[in-house]
Amino acid sequence: MMELHRHPCGLFYSRQFAEYLQQKQAAEEAAHPGKLMALEYVRCREGDQAGAAWWRLSWVPLISTPTESCQLIGETEVIIPRQTQRGLTNRLLHFEEGQVVVKN
Repeated sequence: MMELHRHPCGLFYSRQFAEYLQQKQAAEEAAHPGKLMALEYVRCREGDQAGAAWWRLSWVPLISTPTESCQLIGETEVIIPRQTQRGLTNRLLHFEEGQVVVKN
């Protein structure tokens, strides 16, 4: 059974996704001092790629990040920009079979 959590910004995430973030941070944070992982999500509304969506994790300097963008997913602090928060509202972030999946 999938254990789900609702984040205060409106997105849902599974325990597996929270564990994935925690493992990724533990494996990569030494190579990125002074930075936090940033979760970005973009969904096209119009044009040839309307309905298509992309997500990515990157490392962003903490000093240039607004504090309201810093969020906890499970035990991992990540940056979730406002646009991403809006795009992920009522969507589920899950990790299965080695991939992150965004579900409606």
